[in-house]
Amino acid sequence: MAQTKIIRRQKIELKMITSKAKCMVAFKKLWASAIKEAHELYITTGEHIAIVHYSPSGKPFAYDSSNSFDTIERFLNDAKAFAVKEGH
Repeated sequence: MAQTKIIRRQKIELKMITSKAKCMVAFKKLWASAIKEAHELYITTGEHIAIVHYSPSGKPFAYDSSNSFDTIERFLNDAKAFAVKEGH
């Protein structure tokens, strides 16, 4: 009898990307994927979603499902109110 080869998922070793160009490419791909997932979550649930992320070069990238960044402002105001309430 012939042996059949079973193909399984292999573990991939995660390691730091040292090349600046490769790092930016990876960031752009992951950012696009995160935006897509956040938008799908917003459409299916109706909840407002905001993402703020800094690129490897230090530039901030932001996404807000309300397109007016009200979600981020509301979060910042709630955080300030919590800090005042807790005495931080």
